[in-house]
Amino acid sequence: MDLRARPIRLVITGVESTGKSTLASAIARHFNYPLALEAARYDEKIQSGTFDIKDLNRLTEAQFNAAKEAQQKAETTGSGGMVSDTGGLVLEMWGDTVFGEIPEGSRDLQHWFDLHIVCPPDIPWEADVLRSLPNPEDRMALHNRYIQRLEGAGVNWVQTKGSAPLERFLFTIQAIQMALNRHINE
Repeated sequence: MDLRARPIRLVITGVESTGKSTLASAIARHFNYPLALEAARYDEKIQSGTFDIKDLNRLTEAQFNAAKEAQQKAETTGSGGMVSDTGGLVLEMWGDTVFGEIPEGSRDLQHWFDLHIVCPPDIPWEADVLRSLPNPEDRMALHNRYIQRLEGAGVNWVQTKGSAPLERFLFTIQAIQMALNRHINE
């Protein structure tokens, strides 16, 4: 489907503790776009740490459904887009890193989005039940794997710039505007 005939689909991606949720919320508010929350954040098995690859498969489907619901809401309200607080690449990397398997549907979810916005690990790590990489070198190594996967996936992506939330937000707004302008002029 032609992008101009439907809302733009944005996803915030990257390693843990990089400001993805903060940025996703700010973008959604700025553009008045529906926001698909990160399904893993509210999942009991993930919260308890008793999950396996089947749970990541289930979460991939749940995230896809949340993103589709946000798109439907954008279509219903006439919004120009939607934003997801995570996507298939996060789930793919999680499954590959922890279980050596890629969750079912994670690559389809990656290709569903029009623009991937990557948050680099250049802000301080904060402890959280979903996080396990406090070492900056480990986070940067995983970030580099994210970039390699994006480059090989054939998807549109941009990396945020700036270590302060406002800097990242302003850079990302410009990148989204450029993506929207490209599609309007095609």
